[in-house]
Amino acid sequence: MRISTQQQFLSSIDNMQRSQSKIADLQEQISTGKRLRNPSDDPVGAAQLVKLERELSQYNKYDDNINVTKRRLEQEDSILDSINIATDRMRELTISAGSDTINDADRATIAQELDQLVDYVAGLMNTQDAQGEYLFAGNKGGEAPYVKQGDGSYEYVGDDGQRMIQVGSDLFVPSNDSGEVLFESIEGPLQIEMTGQAVFNAAQQSPPVDPFVREAEFANLAAENTFKEATKGLGELTIRVTEPTPDNFEYSVFDSSGQPVKDSAGNDIAGIAVGDLATTPATINIHGLSLELHEPADIASANEIKLSVTPEKMNVLDAASALADVLEKPIENEQMSTDRNEAVARALEQFKMSAEQTTEFQTVVGSRLSTLENVTSSNQDFKLFTESAISTIEDADLSRVISEFTLEQTTLQAAQATFGRVSSLSLFNYIN
Repeated sequence: MRISTQQQFLSSIDNMQRSQSKIADLQEQISTGKRLRNPSDDPVGAAQLVKLERELSQYNKYDDNINVTKRRLEQEDSILDSINIATDRMRELTISAGSDTINDADRATIAQELDQLVDYVAGLMNTQDAQGEYLFAGNKGGEAPYVKQGDGSYEYVGDDGQRMIQVGSDLFVPSNDSGEVLFESIEGPLQIEMTGQAVFNAAQQSPPVDPFVREAEFANLAAENTFKEATKGLGELTIRVTEPTPDNFEYSVFDSSGQPVKDSAGNDIAGIAVGDLATTPATINIHGLSLELHEPADIASANEIKLSVTPEKMNVLDAASALADVLEKPIENEQMSTDRNEAVARALEQFKMSAEQTTEFQTVVGSRLSTLENVTSSNQDFKLFTESAISTIEDADLSRVISEFTLEQTTLQAAQATFGRVSSLSLFNYIN
């Protein structure tokens, strides 16, 4: 095959240009440390790289969420600890207030300190986080959750919302607890609600009248405790009044399943005669619940009334304020002394409930923080695996690239040297 001088020149130049281009590419790989710099370098690898970088970005977002959640939970834990310390002080003051060895002035001083503690704890409950959001307001982070009313009580105006933050591919962790769940769970005095056709009929009269069950109340805290213990698990109670014979009435009490309620002696409270209710109302007592029975307006179809007895839900602020109101009044008679003792007993129980609630949630917060630590460790492992996969696709093997560069450089130098010698050869030189 004949090879012309022009072909020889063009072929040599083309080979040297390809070699220079490869050297330039290898030099760029060495300077950047990257094998894949453009999608055209490795289309399949570039597609995998986009997917892996998106995954890595997601884990970085999880890290940000974990840091924010961790800060909020640590702040919540610190606040709950401070509230617990304040509540312990309230209990100490309450025990002192129940002593018969102190006078009215001492109790007034205790009342003042309780009021100061109420203001301090209210400030803690209205704590804001680093972003300026109220920590215990639920989903209403822009509003202070506890607002002082004109009568000195504190009303919770937040909601029961809880913010769930994604900290893993399939894991969400609460970053807050609402004040409604944390602080609005102290049991106050038992509240009695009456429902039924007889209650409805009485309210519809013009003017409205009282239903046949009236004056339902508990005489004191001891009566409330007796009722709660005796009716535990019975649910809503039903009082039924019948008239088996003219002007002779009977009453029965049933639980939510329709079974007769037992009295303190273990006998059914059923068919208990109470005489002529039309002329003489009967005062009865159901395990501490005192009430007055009158003649039903419709003995045939509206002779039942349901009683729902549940504790009023309140917060530690109102519990302490209620006790302070009692303590600041001088003891002028035996009834006031009795009221004070009952207020002290109720407050001690309420402060105990508050302390147990906050301690329980501190445990919950601690478990969440522990979960975040574990998730952080797992996410770091996943990030390491992802970064390793990205490096495998994207990064250059410098030892191999440098070897190729040296080889290609030597090859180019040899090509240039031989080209110089070959280009000087011609037929005329041979003739000469």
